Amino acid sequence: MTELKNVRRRGRLISFIFIILGIIFLARTVELQILKHGAFREYADSQQKSSMLLKSKRGSILDCRGRLLAYDMEVRSYSVNPRYMRNPDKEALKLSRITGKSKSYWKRQFRDYPGFLYVARRVTQKNQSKYEKAEIQTLKSRVETVRVYPYKDLASEVIGRTDIDNFGVSGLETYYEDILAGKDGRSIYLRDAYGNEITNWEHTIVEPVDGSDIWLTLDLDFQQIVEEELRRMLDSCGALYGSAVFMDLGTGGVTACAAVERGAVSFQRCRSIVDRNEPGSTAKIIPLAAVFQEGIFEPNDIINVEGGRFSLGRHVIRDDHPYDTLRCDEIGIYSSNIGVSKMGLAAGSELIYKTLLRFGFGEKTGVDFPGEVSGLVYKPEKWTEHFLANICFGYGISVSGIQIARAYAAVANGGELLKPFFAQKMISPEGNKKTLNAKTVERRILDKKTRDILNDIFCGVVNEGTARKANDRLCAIAGKTGTALRIKKEGRGYDPRKSLASFVGYFPADNPRYAGIVMFDEPEISIYGGEVSAPVFRNIARRFVSLPRNNALVKSGDEKERDERELARVSAGDSEASPKAGILHASVKEIFAGNNPEKMLPDFRGKTIRDAYQAARSLGLKCEIFGSGVVEYQKPAPGIIIDGVDELFLYGN
Repeated sequence: MTELKNVRRRGRLISFIFIILGIIFLARTVELQILKHGAFREYADSQQKSSMLLKSKRGSILDCRGRLLAYDMEVRSYSVNPRYMRNPDKEALKLSRITGKSKSYWKRQFRDYPGFLYVARRVTQKNQSKYEKAEIQTLKSRVETVRVYPYKDLASEVIGRTDIDNFGVSGLETYYEDILAGKDGRSIYLRDAYGNEITNWEHTIVEPVDGSDIWLTLDLDFQQIVEEELRRMLDSCGALYGSAVFMDLGTGGVTACAAVERGAVSFQRCRSIVDRNEPGSTAKIIPLAAVFQEGIFEPNDIINVEGGRFSLGRHVIRDDHPYDTLRCDEIGIYSSNIGVSKMGLAAGSELIYKTLLRFGFGEKTGVDFPGEVSGLVYKPEKWTEHFLANICFGYGISVSGIQIARAYAAVANGGELLKPFFAQKMISPEGNKKTLNAKTVERRILDKKTRDILNDIFCGVVNEGTARKANDRLCAIAGKTGTALRIKKEGRGYDPRKSLASFVGYFPADNPRYAGIVMFDEPEISIYGGEVSAPVFRNIARRFVSLPRNNALVKSGDEKERDERELARVSAGDSEASPKAGILHASVKEIFAGNNPEKMLPDFRGKTIRDAYQAARSLGLKCEIFGSGVVEYQKPAPGIIIDGVDELFLYGN
């Protein structure tokens, strides 16, 4: 009986133990399967799955004729997961052989970034096989994009650049980042116990959305001409820098914007927009417009300009070219400081101040570009007579180049002050178009009578005044010179040897289509805008109108007969007459026949890429090709001596 009780007691104990174990097992099951299911699921996924960012393709940037200025090209980037490497030493050695970096460097990288490590970014197709054949554990590749600028540094300060992650960091690349960038996606993939990717299983959970393309008002041909002419004068005049900006008078779109600097070969800041300076005599448009618009003076009225020396209180105002008297229109033509000072004094501070503001000085133009400056215009309450006089010939205020250009554009287009812009439209990946900017008239600032008077004055400046070096028989030009002395670095006052030399104007003068300004800072050969900047403006205008598509802009008439050789020569960038220009448009067939005795670089535009390449090679030129089809653009421009060409770049459509 006692033994039976013991058996029962042991049975109950064992049953109790099993019940307790069951309860513990059940509780643990509830904890794992219900209470902590999410956490363990995430832990399992972290071991078995990895996610990868799917980069969107950045939108392209194109010029006004649809030529690509910036676009994305697919490349591969390689990464590893050091945590799952069975033999890190061996993998570090493999990477060392491929990259040239030491084994210890890669082991240190493995320790610092155990979960994810990029071993190579944006690998070109040529080098991808090195990584693919190395059999590096946990190596994974992903397609990325690299930004390509097919025209190298042409318009680089306008277009801007992107960083290594393809985000815009300057220029229009950053201004239109939201439109160009698109939205990145994400995918997940499986990996085995060693961290290696299971290549037959990958799932995209968020599709990337590509960015939209942007079409600019920039004209690539115009831009190249401007940069070449700026560089040519910079090399000869010894200035610190040269800059220019040009606008389409029909829309306000910026057709060219460039800056070149002494000793620099690429990527300058967009000085015409982000720099401000005292304008010098280009500001004389303000007192001239004020007095003619208000009827204070008429063009034929005579003003005593004091023989070139005028005392105003204890200050003396001087003219570079002394006259006793001048008509009011001649004051503008011959750029008399004394004459415009007397005009300003007659108009008064309030009217001059209001005219400055009406022309857009002292405020941003609103151009779609980062870093635009507003300039500086002081309120008139504390203006002295001398300060008012100084403002009338361009001192005591500061403006940007684009502000001056659009002020003169208002004279050229009938009195309307336009808002300048670079981007005209965007096109989504689906092909949907949207206007970004169009012609915007800020306000009408001149009546027809005043506009006609100013136009006659600015034509006179070129034909007989201070800008005779802007006169050209192919393209009529109107405008105004500017010579703004620079402040002495060692003390107060202005340095008579250093200036900002400028010329602002528009062309063709008889039917204006484009307006712009050219500036050089501290040129050594001359301080005067009429000597330095005016001829550059002329060369830019005549080369641009001489392009085949712009022949309608060239002067006509018996006395302005157009010489076809001259047009070809000017289009090529030759500033002086040359009997060699007849070779400029030699055909590819003629080149193969040896009919190029002067060894001039031919015009390959309109030829097929294949024919142009073969012709270039037959001339012994190193040639690089971008695009396909027919040649739309070449660099250097045609017409120069071949011996001076290191490499020819041909761009297809």
